[in-house]
Amino acid sequence: MKVSSVHLCITIISFIMIYSGFSKVINIYEFINNLYYYKHIPESLFLIIGYGIPIIEIFIGVAIWVPNVRSKIIIGYQLLIGSFMVLFIVHFGSFMPQGCGCFGSSQGETISFLTILRESLFFLPAWIYFFLVQSEKYRKHMLKI
Repeated sequence: MKVSSVHLCITIISFIMIYSGFSKVINIYEFINNLYYYKHIPESLFLIIGYGIPIIEIFIGVAIWVPNVRSKIIIGYQLLIGSFMVLFIVHFGSFMPQGCGCFGSSQGETISFLTILRESLFFLPAWIYFFLVQSEKYRKHMLKI
């Protein structure tokens, strides 16, 4: 049961990252244009962020399947989600005409508590993964005693 739950968490994270990365790549210029609405991002970084974020997301989505680096990749995933959360908190109440940009362009939305709550749900598969892995390590350690 735990092995399948761990694989489900990995699959969910992988899907989120690959889908998010490719949805930005497909409409890269819209994504870069969407960065304009995040007032605290300097325009000089738009191209770096616009091309870098999708590459990082796709990398995380693929690299999470490598067992030796999985925990580090999941920590990177959490840092990325956390940085998006900080960006949303800083821009709380701002209207984004093309949505937040997480999964490409969408309908306009105002960043609210619901936006932040929705974003925080992306932490769940990583937290569940670490809980399952740590509980399994603890169980194995107790069996040795």
